[in-house]
Amino acid sequence: METFYAPYIFSREDIRRITEIVGTEPQSHDSEHLFMLSNQQTRQSLTLNVSSSVDLGDDRRGALVIAQTQHGYFELHDCTGFMVFEPDELIFVSANDTHISGLVVGRQCTCSMFTNVRKSNLSADFAELDPRLLMSAMQLSVAEMLLPID
Repeated sequence: METFYAPYIFSREDIRRITEIVGTEPQSHDSEHLFMLSNQQTRQSLTLNVSSSVDLGDDRRGALVIAQTQHGYFELHDCTGFMVFEPDELIFVSANDTHISGLVVGRQCTCSMFTNVRKSNLSADFAELDPRLLMSAMQLSVAEMLLPID
């Protein structure tokens, strides 16, 4: 049975920091914050929804992060933490004892999602890792500090 880490609660300071990185003020209601991003050069747009205390089913409440672009709709359930990746990206993670998923969102309306990545890949020798796993391992290894020490 997998052990899930404690659900993340986005604080006012977290929302202030996210606002600073994405460069736009959110529309906020209770524990839900909606950020509307746009990139004039590429004509891309991205909607980022950051919510705490969402009913995720099975008597579990947790954080939910949603990114919607012209290319897709991405949900990260059970968010267990986030970090700023300077200068203008945010990495949201959801982790359990063996796997990590991540949603990477940038001010320029960039968005990447990596799901069910083995935590052991984050500290693997990248030269020995299957090349198709490199992007997820490199991106999420930056957020490895968010994981509890086993």
